[in-house]
Amino acid sequence: MYKKIIGAMVAVSMVVGGTSVMASPGKDLRILPIIVNGHKVQFPDTEPYIDTNGRTMVPVRFVSEKLGGDVTWDVATKTVGIKYKGQNITLPVGSKTVSIDSTMIELDTAAEMYEGRTMVPLRFVSEAMESKVSFDQGAHSVLVSDDAFLSKVKSGSIKLDDWGRQLNGEVSTEWNKLSDLPSSFYNIKKMDSYISNKEYFAMGGESRNKKYIDQWSEHVRQYYATMLNVNYKTINTAIFAKSLVSNMVDRGDYYRAEATRGFEEFAEWAKKNKLVTKGYADPENSMIRYENGWTVMRTYFKFMVVSAEDSSQTFMDNYDVSSSSDSYKLKLGVWYGGYSDVALSSNLGNRQWTNTRLSSTESMFKKGRYSYSILK
Repeated sequence: MYKKIIGAMVAVSMVVGGTSVMASPGKDLRILPIIVNGHKVQFPDTEPYIDTNGRTMVPVRFVSEKLGGDVTWDVATKTVGIKYKGQNITLPVGSKTVSIDSTMIELDTAAEMYEGRTMVPLRFVSEAMESKVSFDQGAHSVLVSDDAFLSKVKSGSIKLDDWGRQLNGEVSTEWNKLSDLPSSFYNIKKMDSYISNKEYFAMGGESRNKKYIDQWSEHVRQYYATMLNVNYKTINTAIFAKSLVSNMVDRGDYYRAEATRGFEEFAEWAKKNKLVTKGYADPENSMIRYENGWTVMRTYFKFMVVSAEDSSQTFMDNYDVSSSSDSYKLKLGVWYGGYSDVALSSNLGNRQWTNTRLSSTESMFKKGRYSYSILK
């Protein structure tokens, strides 16, 4: 039977914030990180998405309340209301006409219901609540910041990483800690050859450049956009394998062929297993460290197994695993969220950062390296 190997890769064009060839827009999860006042918002179920008008739509409550708004819902009129500093902002579902107090405003998109959540246009709501919205194209994330937060950043009382995330100011010899991550995030056993997150960025050089790290994280997102969104009824074995291999490091024809064969075997297993899954990977770009020759990117995973006859072998990462990983039995129909490490490497010697991609087909369930819980 196929054994997991350190993977292979052929060159493909990079589409920042793009979609995997296996993913269906509007059906599979799209990870679009929303960072409000330096804190990344985590959504328990429905995720932000880009609508047909090109507007970022978000679940109204999670962003509005972080900006100090009080959200209400009128069942009779299907209208969402936001009270903010004495103002009443209203957005009727299905209507492009919204209001701020008595002022009527015509938008080019409308609030809508999706998966049981009221989704509203992020830019309008944020700007109505006196916040600025910007898009980090390299990291494929949206930053929302109000004036009070920006003033603190300008004064230096709040410090940010290169991705707009707030550092928590805690003294640590190992990490440049972020204020929105749980303490359990940092509880990682050291390997024999280890360069901490703090040491990694302190070393400087091109390989610590945001440009390259954004490219690495895009490969992680794209790989898992394919791997975590599988439907046994529609999966195309050849396309599935090609998409995954294209985001892995290239170590020559033999390894590329072996990786392709392994992915094809998994795709055939997914059909037999009647597998339907959905999910995404959201790499923490500034949380990189170095272990045993690999660049390691701690990554947030959110996923659900909709159907499976064997729920312990649902992704390549926990299918026919080596001795270093677990076949992790999952409950059906619930969202899991948590962190694991994704190993990255290159084959280009002293300019390795220009071609750094995924090294392993086992990252999500590496023994002692992951932590998941059911999202409430």
